[in-house]
Amino acid sequence: MADPVKKKMVKEEIITYAYLILYIALSSGQIFFNKWVLSSKEINFPYPLGLTLLHMVFSSVLCFLLTKVFKIMKVEEGMTIEIYTTSVIPIGAMFAMTLWLGNTAYLYISVAFAQMLKAIMPVAVFILGVAAGLEVMCCRMLLIMSVISFGVLVASYGEINISWIGVVYQMGGVVGEALRLIFMEILVKRKGLKLNPISIMYYVSPCSALCLFIPWIFLEKPKMEAHGTWNLQPIQS
Repeated sequence: MADPVKKKMVKEEIITYAYLILYIALSSGQIFFNKWVLSSKEINFPYPLGLTLLHMVFSSVLCFLLTKVFKIMKVEEGMTIEIYTTSVIPIGAMFAMTLWLGNTAYLYISVAFAQMLKAIMPVAVFILGVAAGLEVMCCRMLLIMSVISFGVLVASYGEINISWIGVVYQMGGVVGEALRLIFMEILVKRKGLKLNPISIMYYVSPCSALCLFIPWIFLEKPKMEAHGTWNLQPIQS
């Protein structure tokens, strides 16, 4: 009787680790792809806001096709106007802010240095969690957060070509991601709504796209029009 149960547990663990490996591979691939597109030495598309907007539009269309057209996935029920306005919109806005500022940072700092700065994420989440009443401050957690912060400072000190503009953009992205996670916690715990990943993206992606579209009109659209067309040609050295 124990063998089938044990085999099932092992199978579930293997599937879980496979998902984790796939997530890491796709996440890393997307990061390097964004850097490749934005780099002046490669594709030379120096419009992080426009690039992020394209990501969110694609995600919105894909989720719509999967759930409403092909019906491969199912959107979880229980979403109300009150939950959407008080939880989904803030999550979408913070998600848009995270991607926008994170992609902008790649114009100034390397991918490796950006990932080192992201290590400060647990500290930001914990501090904001304490402020929101979701976490409790204690000496043990304070010590852990201090060690993490010290490690990030040491790693940053070793960076040769540091750009403080890039650091500010990346830290802004970290704050946005921390706020997104806090809002997600509130959505699940306080609102009692549990959504699968596709349902979350189905609701969040259009909101994020709208949050990106408005500043794109004023910040990047004039620059793109000034060039006549989107500049996709590498700069010749």
